[in-house]
Amino acid sequence: MDRHELAWAAGFFDGEGWANRSGRGVQSRINQSDNDGVPDVLLRFQRIVGCGRIGGPVREDGRKDLYFWCVSSQIDVGAVATAMWPWLGEVKRAEFRLALPHAPRSIVEELPRTELLAWAGGLYDGEGSASLSHHRTHQGHFSPEVAVTQSGVTRPGVLEQIHKVMECGRIYGPYEQDGATLPVYRWKASAIGDVEQAIYLLSPWIGHIKREQARRVSRVLVEQGRLPRGNLAWGNRKTHCLRGHEYATARVRPYVPRRDGMQQPRDSEQCLACARDDARERRQKKTARPNYLLK
Repeated sequence: MDRHELAWAAGFFDGEGWANRSGRGVQSRINQSDNDGVPDVLLRFQRIVGCGRIGGPVREDGRKDLYFWCVSSQIDVGAVATAMWPWLGEVKRAEFRLALPHAPRSIVEELPRTELLAWAGGLYDGEGSASLSHHRTHQGHFSPEVAVTQSGVTRPGVLEQIHKVMECGRIYGPYEQDGATLPVYRWKASAIGDVEQAIYLLSPWIGHIKREQARRVSRVLVEQGRLPRGNLAWGNRKTHCLRGHEYATARVRPYVPRRDGMQQPRDSEQCLACARDDARERRQKKTARPNYLLK
């Protein structure tokens, strides 16, 4: 089996799977909800690991139909753990160690970035989302968000990992959430550049449902265009300086200090006409200063 597919399966299991001992032996399982039949991600996972059965639907009033992938023999649980082990997070590895008499041995290896991205795609297929919300200050515009949610006693390692792989966004939490037994944490990218980067990196690896969701977000961002930064009322797009010089003719240049030893230029801009006027005024004051040393 292709290593990228196995990496995706490990990410998906990190997000949605579990393994433990049961009264009959051992079991490993992944749950997914869908009202349109067996979720494609469960079928993809089953195909990758090469074993297990798909069960469901389990129906409850007011909730989506529940489907699940499951293996319940020691041989199959061990085979699934072995297949995913190089990419699997430490929490799920610990579950397999408790469930199996002989868990796979940890091998330290540097994983290629494409495999890490495939793992991130699996985690996103299990726990991720791309969404839009109404912009706080610009009516008719939307703010994007790409996020992956996980719960844990402490900040989940899989969120640390996807944050590192995506090279954007931040991890937020802990939060309290209805129905959650543990604190909830979230990796989230909300700056437009970060959202675009995350969607670009994830798209080759995720399933068609999450990919189409991400594409809808991307289409809205393209159609609505970029908002200019800052608040117009605060003067972020002024055409004249405070003294009335027109920027288009006076030219605006970054301020660069001439004094030795100052490595970083000041983070500001200066009207060239004002700079000339100020320099002329300083020269005139210096010339007009009386020399009290002369008798």
